[in-house]
Amino acid sequence: MDSVQQRMRNAGYVFVGPSKHAAIKVCAWTKKALTGKGECYKNAFYGIKSWRCLQLSTGLFCDNSCLHCWRETAFLGKEWSGSADSPAQILDEAIAAQRHLLNGFPGHEKIDRTRLQEAREPLHAAISLTGEPTLYPRLSELLRELRERKMTSFLVSNGLHPEIFRKLAEENALPTQLYVSLNAWDAVSFAKTSGNPSNRVWPLFGESLDEMNSLRGKTRTVLRMTLAKNLNLSHASEYAELIKKSGCDYCEVKAWMALGSSRERLGVGAMPSHAEIREFALELARETGYLPSVEHVPSRVVLLCRDEKAEKSRLLHF
Repeated sequence: MDSVQQRMRNAGYVFVGPSKHAAIKVCAWTKKALTGKGECYKNAFYGIKSWRCLQLSTGLFCDNSCLHCWRETAFLGKEWSGSADSPAQILDEAIAAQRHLLNGFPGHEKIDRTRLQEAREPLHAAISLTGEPTLYPRLSELLRELRERKMTSFLVSNGLHPEIFRKLAEENALPTQLYVSLNAWDAVSFAKTSGNPSNRVWPLFGESLDEMNSLRGKTRTVLRMTLAKNLNLSHASEYAELIKKSGCDYCEVKAWMALGSSRERLGVGAMPSHAEIREFALELARETGYLPSVEHVPSRVVLLCRDEKAEKSRLLHF
């Protein structure tokens, strides 16, 4: 545990909470937004203020070891072990840690001081930093705590724990946006991309898509596709069936970016251009009937909306 966490600390992560299983890291787009270098695609797609975003992990545990994942893959295990700190403690320390990390910015010659002051009071939590958040035993409490603090939440999951989706709905703890990562079109491709050979995972993934469909109107739902050449940038028709099965409000069609340790696994040549991503997104749109919406060229990502209603309501208002 200590060696994994030390490598992550060296990379800019700060561990928070009494048990130090949760972590934050200031996002590169937060830094850019503070210095006039642009905002992230969540700003373009959904109106999230990049400089007021808290990038959060609830733990290092994950069921998968995805080939395309840029994050730390030396997880402590595939199941949660040890204590689970209270959400209030995690958030208090996470916000304090983010403020501390921002303390070095006032001296930057291009800093936007108004934004810097606002950044000290985050409005949004992206629960997607590393690990699988649905393994955190107190996730419902965390999402309700964020709501009580008037913070929006984007929860990104691998789709292997449909029972957690049901639990969140039953306990009035759904996030502002619920994500499932869609990086494979069938059981064989899922095993390859996820590094998880279990024959149980593909049926669970399908069940999660069904659960997502059942949540229509209760929260915003998103499929996030991370696509690499010679891995999973193909089979649009099969992907389209999964998108329709989920009934998701939005589908983010995104290029794998050659970052972190995934560069060694896939090679820089596997990174699609934005033009290639746009072409694939338009093919998905034709297959699904979804509407092509906004693009964010720096991140090589295109947003598809289920219908005009989803398109008109995509921007969150703070």
